[in-house]
Amino acid sequence: MNKRTRLIVSLLFAVVIILAVAITRFYVNVPKNSAVNGGEGIERIIASDGSGYTIFSDSTGSCGIAEAGRITAAPEWDSLRFAENDFCIASKKIGGHEKFGCVDFEGNVVVPLIYGSIEKRTVGGIELYRACSDEDGSCVLYDSGFVPLFSVPWTVCNFSDGELLLENDGISCVYTYGNEGLLFKSAAVSGNMLNRTYELNIYSRVLLSKLTPAMIEKMAGFTESYIEYAFTGDETYMNAYDTDIRRFETLFPYSEEITARRLLGVPEVHIYNVGSEDGVPLYEVSVSADTEIFHKNESDISESMRDVLKAAVRFKGSSEYNLEAVSGAFELQYPEYPNEELPDAPSDQTGDAAAF
Repeated sequence: MNKRTRLIVSLLFAVVIILAVAITRFYVNVPKNSAVNGGEGIERIIASDGSGYTIFSDSTGSCGIAEAGRITAAPEWDSLRFAENDFCIASKKIGGHEKFGCVDFEGNVVVPLIYGSIEKRTVGGIELYRACSDEDGSCVLYDSGFVPLFSVPWTVCNFSDGELLLENDGISCVYTYGNEGLLFKSAAVSGNMLNRTYELNIYSRVLLSKLTPAMIEKMAGFTESYIEYAFTGDETYMNAYDTDIRRFETLFPYSEEITARRLLGVPEVHIYNVGSEDGVPLYEVSVSADTEIFHKNESDISESMRDVLKAAVRFKGSSEYNLEAVSGAFELQYPEYPNEELPDAPSDQTGDAAAF
C-alpha cells in the first residue's frame, strides 16, 4: 500500500463497514413469526447472562435470544455467545464460509458478519475485541461497546505484557493502559522520499496524547510527497491532496544558477506540536535532507555542493478527519555557495627576505 492509497483507507474503511452491515442484513434477515415471539421454537437453552437473557437453539439448531421465555431475536444464527454490554458474538455461513460479527439482544447487526473470528482480549483490565479477516489476516479492534478503536485495520495486532502492539504498512504503534484506558506509548513510521528511506520515531507522551496513528500516517505521507515535489518541481506528487499548492515552496525556487537537485538521504524526521490556532492544534514535521546541488559558478562552470538542508511542513487539525497541511518550505531561500578559493601567493623558493 503506497502513501496515496493510505490517504483514502480511513474513508474506505468506514464505507466498507456501512455496506457490510447492509449486506449482512440482506443475507441473515429472517422475518419474525408472531407465534415464535409467543415462546414457541425454544428447544434448548445454551447460555444465560445472569440478567434474564438466554441464548437458545430451535429444532434446526439455529440460535436466537430470549428474555424470560420471550424471543427477542429470532433463531437465525449458526452460533451466539454473550459479550459485553448486551451484545452477542454471532456467526452464520455466508457464501459458504462461516463469518462472525456482533448483534444486540434484538437481533440488530452491530458489527457486520465479515470476519473469520472475533475474540475477547484483556489489556490491563480493559476489555477489547479483536476481529480478524480470513482473507488477509488483518484485524480490527473494537471496544466493549463494539465501536472501532481505530479508523483502519491492522496487519499485526498482538497483546503481551500489558501492552498492545499494532502494525500496519509502514507504521508500528505500542499502547499501554492507564486509568483512562489505552495510552499511546510510542510510534514508529518508516517510508521513503525519492527512494531514500527514513525513520520517524515518537516517544513523547504529551505529543502522542494529541495524536492518533492515522494522523501520524497522514502527516508522514504528505511530507513524503512535499519533499518529492520540492526537489523535482513535479506537481503530480501533490495531486492526491486537496490543498493549495501555492503554500508549498520548491527547493531554492529563485536560484537560476541551479541546474539539478538530488536527495542523497533523509537522516532525521521529527514531529512537533507548535501551539494552536483558534483552539485547533498546530503540528510541524521537520525534515533533514542530505542534498547535493548542481550549479553554474561565476565562470559558467558546472559545480556541485552538498549540505544537510532543513524543511518544515506545517499541519493543522485535531483528528485525522480535519487534519490539513498548511504550508511547506525549506529554511534557506538561497543556497550558501562556498567562497571561491583565491590562488596561493607565490612563495620565495630561496627562503631569503624580499628586497624593496
